[in-house]
Amino acid sequence: MKKGGAFLTTPFGVDEIFTREKWSDDQKEFFDAISDFAAEVIAPRALALEKLDEELSRDMMMQLGEMGMLGMDVPELYGGMGLDKTSAALALEAMAKSQSSSLLVTVTDHTGIGTLPILWYGNDEQRQKYLPKMMTGEWMSSYALTEPGAGSDALNGTASAKLNDAGTHYILNGVKQFITNGGWADIGVVFAKVDGEALTAFILDQDTTGWERGPEEHKLGIKGSSTTTYVLNDCMVPIENVLGGVGKGPAVAFNVLYIGRLKLGAVTMGGAKQTIKTALNYAKERQQFAQPLTAFGMIQRKFADMVIRCYEAETITYQSTGSIDAGVEMFADDDPEYYNHLYSVIEDHAIENSANKIFSSEVLWINADDGVQIFGGYGFSEDYPLARILRDERVNRIFEGTNEINKLIISGIALKKAILEELPIREQIAELGDNWIPQVDIPADHPEIQGIRAVEFGRGIVLKTLNELILKHGQDFKNTQFEIEAFANMVIAQLVSFSVLRRYLQLDFSNPRREIVHSVMKVSLLRNLEVIVSNAKKILRHILDENNRNTTLKSLDQTLVDLAFHVDVIEEQKNVFQLLLKRGEYPFND
Repeated sequence: MKKGGAFLTTPFGVDEIFTREKWSDDQKEFFDAISDFAAEVIAPRALALEKLDEELSRDMMMQLGEMGMLGMDVPELYGGMGLDKTSAALALEAMAKSQSSSLLVTVTDHTGIGTLPILWYGNDEQRQKYLPKMMTGEWMSSYALTEPGAGSDALNGTASAKLNDAGTHYILNGVKQFITNGGWADIGVVFAKVDGEALTAFILDQDTTGWERGPEEHKLGIKGSSTTTYVLNDCMVPIENVLGGVGKGPAVAFNVLYIGRLKLGAVTMGGAKQTIKTALNYAKERQQFAQPLTAFGMIQRKFADMVIRCYEAETITYQSTGSIDAGVEMFADDDPEYYNHLYSVIEDHAIENSANKIFSSEVLWINADDGVQIFGGYGFSEDYPLARILRDERVNRIFEGTNEINKLIISGIALKKAILEELPIREQIAELGDNWIPQVDIPADHPEIQGIRAVEFGRGIVLKTLNELILKHGQDFKNTQFEIEAFANMVIAQLVSFSVLRRYLQLDFSNPRREIVHSVMKVSLLRNLEVIVSNAKKILRHILDENNRNTTLKSLDQTLVDLAFHVDVIEEQKNVFQLLLKRGEYPFND
């Protein structure tokens, strides 16, 4: 699959997806190397890294630079590794074994939104000047878009830039807020409006005068990462440090956020897996009523659901990176337009990028909360790890655009792809007619016919609901946030169902854990279909008139009854837990 959003229109039997099972030997070795470094070098220093220790953090960055971790996306020409997006994502997943959310934030900000604007939009002189030392960790980078009065509404920032009389420097004034790496950064990618209108990106460095740092923020979590304001006080930036051209700021600002969301999904997915291991180690040792906590059904159910959620998050992460990699591989690395092609493909996958960010950040949040519950009173104690995990996690639903903003993006892009016919959405809606399940060729004796029909049913519901929203609101749909949120929930659930089903169908029959993956798949398909149905009903009850509402909902309910997709959730959860207990950690990493 190479087209963003294609899961909305791809029927059963068409195309395979990229999954963890398709990793190359080089990717597996890279994952293992990063995992070992994270577990053996960083994890023992995790508590020390929480003390806002710049020297230790820089030392870890330098060591990661030696491993190539800081230059995953950067070509060898500038000191990087030039990896594909799958390899970059799996490296970030592996870093979760560091058990240091603070260092992860420092690293991901530096390698992502701190580096990619220069790589993608810089000229060769700017790349040669900054990237090599950024790749080694000698220079740390930051990204300054948010202002005290402009968070998600970033384009309404008031930071200004004016060309001086000599035409040699822009003079920047304003305040930037919540800048990750702010107190430590040697480089800042900063946004300001030239003459109050043209939003433009600038590179600030150690030679920049008038670049002042505010005090460290007192944060709920990630206390070992630096977060400050930037005060631009007649900040003198040479004209050669304009990034991408005057007025190109919106493209610079938002295109790097698209891939940042996908990477944040990989980071939080890895953290969710690590949380399972932390909670399980405790539960096996903790005795209550003369039995370990793992002997109790309610605890087993929590662990089973933690595993299922991680499997879903992992599946959509690598489905998405694989699709982006497939879309990019047709362009030569030495093509002068390569980076334009690259971020066009990434932008085309905006639905997947935002869905990954939302889904995986919420998986980590729920897993961390379940972990606290499993620890009981000790989970509420700062002497045990779950309290820190819970605090550190909370920011992920705010980073890289809040989850609410990302739901606006998902629904808005789906609407755009339908109206502009970038995907055959309207064609497939017309083919559905009065039916809810698309007509696809499924062999009657296929062992997974019920699951396949359940996923196709979900796809049909999403398409028909989108059609009703367009008929009701047209392009004004983008202003109806109650409906937008519910529809985005449906799209995310369909992405998960689509991907989990295909991953299972692609599994080699010799895979020793295929039977347990089958249990995971069935529970996942049922639950995501329930999400789709419930949100569709919420929307349709609101936007349809009484006659159409009654007819439509009755038809939907009857199709659900006729589908007869039944899953013994409790039995499947028991199966998943027993494998987890046997393996001692998330059981599908190999």
